[in-house]
Amino acid sequence: MNELLARFVAAFQRGIEGEVAAMRAGSAALEIPLTDGADLGGQRYGFALPAGSDRLAVGAVCVLRGPHGEQSVTIERVGADGRIALAATLPIDVAAPAAIVVAPWFLYDRLHGALERVDPDRHGVALALTLFGRRPPTRTATALRVAHDALDASQRAAVQLCSDSDLAFVWGPPGTGKTVTLTHVIEELLAQGRRILLASTTNAAIDEVLAKLSTRPWFTAAVAAGTAIRLGRSAADTFGAELGDVVARLHESHGAARARLRARIDDVEQRMRHGKTLIDELATVLSPQRSLFAEPPRLRTAPLEHMFGAGLGAVIATREPRGQLQALTTRLARLERVRALAKARLAAHAAADRGLEARVVGEARIVMCTLTSAYLSPLMIDQRFDVLIAEEAGMATLPALFYATCLCRERAIMVGDPRQLPPIVQANDEKIRRAIGRSIFEVTVPEPLGSPIVALLETQYRMHPAIGAIVGRLFYGDRLIHRADEDATRAIAARAPFPGQAVVVVDTAGQTTCERAAKGSSRINRGSAELTAELAHEAVRAGAGSVAVITPYAAQAAEIRKLLGTRRIREAVECSTIHRFQGRECDVVIIDLVDAAPMRPSALIGEAPNLLNVSISRARGKLVIVADVAYFRAMDPEGLVASLLRATGGS
Repeated sequence: MNELLARFVAAFQRGIEGEVAAMRAGSAALEIPLTDGADLGGQRYGFALPAGSDRLAVGAVCVLRGPHGEQSVTIERVGADGRIALAATLPIDVAAPAAIVVAPWFLYDRLHGALERVDPDRHGVALALTLFGRRPPTRTATALRVAHDALDASQRAAVQLCSDSDLAFVWGPPGTGKTVTLTHVIEELLAQGRRILLASTTNAAIDEVLAKLSTRPWFTAAVAAGTAIRLGRSAADTFGAELGDVVARLHESHGAARARLRARIDDVEQRMRHGKTLIDELATVLSPQRSLFAEPPRLRTAPLEHMFGAGLGAVIATREPRGQLQALTTRLARLERVRALAKARLAAHAAADRGLEARVVGEARIVMCTLTSAYLSPLMIDQRFDVLIAEEAGMATLPALFYATCLCRERAIMVGDPRQLPPIVQANDEKIRRAIGRSIFEVTVPEPLGSPIVALLETQYRMHPAIGAIVGRLFYGDRLIHRADEDATRAIAARAPFPGQAVVVVDTAGQTTCERAAKGSSRINRGSAELTAELAHEAVRAGAGSVAVITPYAAQAAEIRKLLGTRRIREAVECSTIHRFQGRECDVVIIDLVDAAPMRPSALIGEAPNLLNVSISRARGKLVIVADVAYFRAMDPEGLVASLLRATGGS
C-alpha cells in the first residue's frame, strides 16, 4: 500500500506542479497593501484598502504578508466603505505594515504540501485507494435506523446504499432532490454513531445543505451543543453553526475580557501618541538655539493632565521644562509596559480561544467545510472522521478528494452529477488533466448507469415535462421521471415570450455573424445578443419570477448585459456564462449559442455535452434557445447541438 500511495501522491503532485506553471504563465499574483489595521476580535482583523481593489472576493483564501512572515487568511468582508475584514489562523500585528497577496495558485501550493503529510499509519489511505478504484468496495446489508418515508423510491435506495457500502456514488440529475436526499443520508449516518466530514468545492453548496439541515428537528440542539459545526465564513445564514459563533457562545467571558483589553490598549496608545507629541514640543524649546538667550517656556497644565491626571498634571506643570521632559519620558516607559502586558493578556485569551476552537472541532459529530479548508485549516490536520460526504464531487479536483478521503476511515460517499461540469483546469496538457482535472465519476464509475455502487435519483421535480423530457433523453438515458408541479410550470410557460410554449428554438437563420471579441479569445454575435436581450425584456414585462440568460462566451454575456441595461432590466435578469449557473434554477432560461458564420464552431459542437446540460436544466417552466439552426446542422449533423435543436423543435 505504501508504494501505491507514493505513486498516487507523485502523480498528483506532478499534475499540481504543471497546473501551477500554467496558472503562473497566465496571470500574475496581485499584492495589495493594507493600512489602518484594527483587531476585530476572535482572530478577525480589519484594514483599509487602496482604491481600485476590485479583485477580492468574500470567502477567498489568500496570503497575508507582513514583517514576520506569511500566513493564510480568509476574506470575510469587502465593504463599500473601502475596508476589508480578514479571518486569520495566527494573531496579526495590526500596527505593522502588511499586504494581502492574491495568487490563483496559492491553494494548489498548499494542497501539494498537504499530500506530503499523508501517512498510511495515520490516514485512511485504504479508503482513498478504494475511492480511486484500487481496492474493491465492500457492501453489507444494514437496517436503517431513521424513517425516510418522505423520500421517493430512488432517494430511499440512495440512503440504503450509503448505509450499506463503504463506497457510494449518489447521482443527482437536476431537480431530483439531491440536497434533500443528502440530509437524510446525514441523519441516518449520525443515528448510526458515525462522525461525518461534509465537504464541497464551493461555500454555496455547503450553505444549501446547511439550510436544509436547519429545518430538521435535531439540528438546533446539535448546533447549541457544538456537535454540528461549519468551518469557514459565508455571506449566507449559517444558523449559528459557524465555528466562531459556537466558540463565542461557549466562551463568552473571553469575548468580554478581550473587549476590555482592546479598549485599554486603545486608551494607552492614544496617551502614548499624545505624550510623544509633548516630548517633541519640549525637545524643540530645549534646543540650544531656542534656549540661548531666554528661559524656555513650560508646558501648560491642560495637556499634562491628559497624560498624568488632574492632580499630578498640575504639579508637573510647575516644573522646569527639563523636569517635565523627564516626567513624560518616565510616563511613556510605564505606558509601554502597560500596553505590552495588555497585549500579552489579549494574546493569552486568543490562545485560549484557539484551544477552544480545536476542542469544538474535535468533539463535533459533523463538520461542514470546503475541500480547500479540509487541507488548509490547521484545525483539520489531526482530525479523523468515519465518513466523507463530498458534495459536488464531480467538480472537485482529484488530489483534493484524495486528501479529504484520507481524513476518513470507513466510507466515502460521492454526491454529484457526471453529466454536469467537471473540475476547471487551465493546463492543456493531457497528463495534467488526467492527474487532477477528471471527474471522480469518470475515474471510478465510467459507466454509472450500470454500476452497483451508483444510486441514480430518477424523479425530477423542477422542470416542465417538455424540458425534462429533453434533458432526460439527451443526458440520462431516458431514465428520468417527471413530477414537477404542473400548475406552477404551466403557469410559467403560459407567459410571454411565446405564450403557452415551454420549449422554443428561435432560429436566426443565417442573419447574424459571429466574430472574435476585441480582447482575448472570446466570441461575440451582436445580432443574437440583440435578439436575446429583447426576449428577456418580454419575459420581464410578462411578469416572470426569475429570468436567466446563459451564453458560452464572456464577451457575449457582457454585450447582452449592456443591452439589458439600455432596456433598464439589468437588475431583473441574471446574465452570465454557463459555469456561473451550476446548481441554480430560474423560471425562464434563454440560451444564446452565439456561434455562426463565418467562424468555425468552438468546442460547443459535440465536445461539451455537460455545458449544454447545465444550460438547459436550469429552466423551470420556459426554455428559449437562440441559434443559427442551419449552421449547427451543417457543421455537425449528428452532433449534440444538432440533436438538441431537433429535440427542441429546431428544423
